[in-house]
Amino acid sequence: MPGKILSSIVVLPLLLSTSALASVEPITPQQCKVMREKGAISNESPIQCDRLSTVHVRHYDFNGEVKQGAVVVMNSVAHRVERIFEALYQRKVPMQSVLPIEHFNGSDKASMTANNTSGFNARPMTGGTEWSKHAFGLAIDINPVQNPFIDIDDHNRVSVQPEQSTKQYLNRYTYRAGKPVRRGMAEDVIDIFAENGFLTWGGYWNYPIDSQHFEVGPRALVNRLAAEPGKARGVFEKYIADYLTCMKASTQAVHEQARAICVQKVTKKFSNWAPSRK
Repeated sequence: MPGKILSSIVVLPLLLSTSALASVEPITPQQCKVMREKGAISNESPIQCDRLSTVHVRHYDFNGEVKQGAVVVMNSVAHRVERIFEALYQRKVPMQSVLPIEHFNGSDKASMTANNTSGFNARPMTGGTEWSKHAFGLAIDINPVQNPFIDIDDHNRVSVQPEQSTKQYLNRYTYRAGKPVRRGMAEDVIDIFAENGFLTWGGYWNYPIDSQHFEVGPRALVNRLAAEPGKARGVFEKYIADYLTCMKASTQAVHEQARAICVQKVTKKFSNWAPSRK
């Protein structure tokens, strides 16, 4: 049970003042130690604790109460994640909880089942061996129950994670006749994430469909941000600026179409980097 897992975790220090909506601090040695003990990071991880930051946040839960939370991400993008969660708070987007993955012993499944919003987790891609972008601190999963992971195997069999989403949230409409308005849906916050550098949304994919998932991409950019810590923040800001410029210049009448075109254009532009051979 999530409660039992939480009881074994050192509680993160509360850094938010009564007026602040989010704040950023480096990973502390104590937190790094707990992350290792709980399987959230290892010596084989593509980045280590010195490249990670904790973003302390305020958020609304589904009862309309204000809660405190924390999400771990790469330090070079933490300032933008701070903005994301400030915007989510101002929009009163509900989230059940926002807790680092060590609260769930590094288990993505346990975090999803608890409907937890999270960032860094040094794990491979679901169903693969390559490092997930979560392992770089460059992906965030929001409200997994409302935004489930839907996989389709080679025999066209469909599986849904978390399982409790299966009969509730495969239909993606927010407004439905005779039914309550849905809250916490990823479709409502795509622009908030995109305008802060998390351009790629898992809901764009044919399969798997991962509507909870927002990430920085493409893979070449991820590798560059990891390999060049001194330049990473500037490169990331250029990536964002190119997207915003594209959106501003777009002549498409449909906003979603303009967004899709600009995401494709910018991710393609940043797909050509390769590490120096020196």
